[in-house]
Amino acid sequence: MPIILRHNEELEVSRVEYAGVVRARDMHDHAAFNAAQPAWLGFDCVSVIHADLDATSFSLADLDGVFKAHRDLFEPLNLLFMRRSAWVCESPQGQRLLDHWMTKRNSHGSPWAEVRLFETFDGASDWLMLNPEHAAMLASGKGFREIAHFGAVASQTR
Repeated sequence: MPIILRHNEELEVSRVEYAGVVRARDMHDHAAFNAAQPAWLGFDCVSVIHADLDATSFSLADLDGVFKAHRDLFEPLNLLFMRRSAWVCESPQGQRLLDHWMTKRNSHGSPWAEVRLFETFDGASDWLMLNPEHAAMLASGKGFREIAHFGAVASQTR
């Protein structure tokens, strides 16, 4: 699946993975799911853009549209919590899109999430204050159960 939301109850951390062909619609559907079920937004999260990401089907303008839809979905929720959101990107194509998203996000701010980009899971794990055993779980995905997926079947499963 292109976008998969997983959660680890022991760590109280969610993990969102982006792989294969990801469309703007998939990203919007993921945001709409979170807006409809905001309980999942209360957890710290690591988002992983895998090396096999194929986002050639949408442009930076499409990403701007997803960004606007994302803000339109979340601003009315008036979320009263702060969460940490770490990003780890293994894809040059994904990095270009993530850099664009982060620039827009940082210029608009967000009162409910502190978002940071890391080169490795080690950096993300340190920031999320995970011990070495839990850091290994974060990196491997061990103990994370699937909550929802968005998009068509990817070329490989995780």
